[in-house]
Amino acid sequence: MNKTSTRSAVRVAETLQSYADRGVFRGFVRRPSSRGTEEFRFRWLHEATFRLRVDPVRKTLVFQDLLPNIPYRSVMDRALRDFFSQRTSEDLPEHRRIDPERVELLCSSRRGSVSVSLRVVRDDWEYAVKKGVSLVHEVFHGFLKGPYFEYMVENFGEPEE
Repeated sequence: MNKTSTRSAVRVAETLQSYADRGVFRGFVRRPSSRGTEEFRFRWLHEATFRLRVDPVRKTLVFQDLLPNIPYRSVMDRALRDFFSQRTSEDLPEHRRIDPERVELLCSSRRGSVSVSLRVVRDDWEYAVKKGVSLVHEVFHGFLKGPYFEYMVENFGEPEE
């Protein structure tokens, strides 16, 4: 890994560690990979374990398998992708918006699991991490709260009451 990649990985780790230090994340673990990527695991929303893969060479942060059991091109999949595309809208307040000149937001589906990637356009890794964490929080406390309550019950143990 070159110096720039090492610095990027350190900035990501420090930013994520600050969430863990404040008690936002629990069970925070950093796992370096032999290919220069790193994976961070932590318990967070609904006590689910989240996996965030960092690839400094490709300049990406990937919330791996963020949402399970969403069939590709289903109504929910399309609504989720629309939700993600709206995150860059100038109609959103700046603190909730993702600046597409700083971070490119991508969504992928593999075997029914949706992953979300943030590609760092500028070298602002701290911005990307913070926006990624905010985005995931909005998915769980905004997008999924209303029409997808049953999904939350079935996949994340949301109480039915």
